[in-house]
Amino acid sequence: MNLLEQFQTIRESAEHGLASALHFEAEGAELVRSFRPNERLILLGGGNIAQPLCRYAADLGFSVIVADDRPTFANRPRFPEAHTVYCDRFENAIDRIGIGAGDYVAVITRGHRYDADCLRKILRGTMPKYLGMIGSKRRTAGLLNLLEGEGFVVALATEIGSYDTKLELLGVAVALPRPVYSLDAALVDPLPPKLHG
Repeated sequence: MNLLEQFQTIRESAEHGLASALHFEAEGAELVRSFRPNERLILLGGGNIAQPLCRYAADLGFSVIVADDRPTFANRPRFPEAHTVYCDRFENAIDRIGIGAGDYVAVITRGHRYDADCLRKILRGTMPKYLGMIGSKRRTAGLLNLLEGEGFVVALATEIGSYDTKLELLGVAVALPRPVYSLDAALVDPLPPKLHG
């Protein structure tokens, strides 16, 4: 592949949020230049958990996107470290964000109804690299049952409960950046056993 073709491939990968590399030879040595897009952490919910999570993630180099449907929770003064803040219905914000295969998504809304709206929208699109949701085991099980009743195929969900939620969400995203999603599962649990409550 010539350099022009390689740059085309790099551009296409970047548009999809994926890493790529340029291979070339200089003075008899083969060199490789890696290109990694900023990893995006999408926070669906702008409540109290989202603020420090946004700060921590931005400090670690994530491009953070925050979405909430309440103007008092989705604004630049509340999230100065965020790359983008959307104040819109969650379904509309997810469309505007354009979740890709390389994204990390944390569903941290203010309630079960909004979590379900977010998950319905996400499960109909491209699966992100990481999809986590805050909730107790009972709440998570109830939501999964609801979604399965609607025809969604959900194998497992990332459930984050009794630990310091902000750090746990971010720790999982950083420590396990590449969970594997099977073709028949909408959500696969990338949490190591010690993080479960």
